[in-house]
Amino acid sequence: MHRTIFQLGPITIFSFGAMLVVAFVTATWLASRDAQRLPPQHRPLGPEQIIDLFCVAMLGGIVGARLWFVIQFWDAYRSQLLKVAAIWQGGLVWYGGFLGGLLAAWGYLRVQRIPVLRGIDQFIPFVALGHGLGRLGCFLNGCCYGKPTVAWCGVLFPGRTERVIPTQLIESGGLLLLFLGLRCLQRTRLIDQPGSVFGCYLVGYAMIRLVMEFLRGDQAIVWSGLTFPQLVSLLVLLIGVVLVRRRAAT
Repeated sequence: MHRTIFQLGPITIFSFGAMLVVAFVTATWLASRDAQRLPPQHRPLGPEQIIDLFCVAMLGGIVGARLWFVIQFWDAYRSQLLKVAAIWQGGLVWYGGFLGGLLAAWGYLRVQRIPVLRGIDQFIPFVALGHGLGRLGCFLNGCCYGKPTVAWCGVLFPGRTERVIPTQLIESGGLLLLFLGLRCLQRTRLIDQPGSVFGCYLVGYAMIRLVMEFLRGDQAIVWSGLTFPQLVSLLVLLIGVVLVRRRAAT
């Protein structure tokens, strides 16, 4: 759609990278403000710690997302190693980024001696919000597109000859609803069961991704009519269900 916001000599601002920055700043700012309002018993992370954690998780997430993508398409990068670092042009896989960011956040929480599940429960809704904003960058970049359609909502991306489903916008909307739902859960008794909000996030996003993959037009079927992200989503869904049920039983 609009891959480049502007270009001045050798300096180019890509819409995908710009939206990643917007997503990170917005999620971090709101999570930090929320930490100021939470009562001490529900605030394992203070505002400053939230900022530090998000910075650490962002670095881990970018590395994880890029490595996952490069490994998937190694043949395309084998002879162009310098392009491995060109994340501003797109080429990040969410599940890789989520795993990398989660590991980085886990390490930070352990170093700070903060209960890991309580810490994740505090910030995970804002991860959903940031992810939803990041998907707008996918739309502007023209990646993660849907299957061809003749419906009114179809979008014609540059370089394509037919309109496709704007899966990026649909997923962005789903993630916004997930964010609102998780924020509501943070105000219920679930907040006193560490890991429950995190488990609900895993279940919620896994279901969103399972559905979205049926509409995507850029993913290959790998097994039994399912794409690789759908297989990963099934595993994430299972982990989320186990986490929620285990916490509900305690």
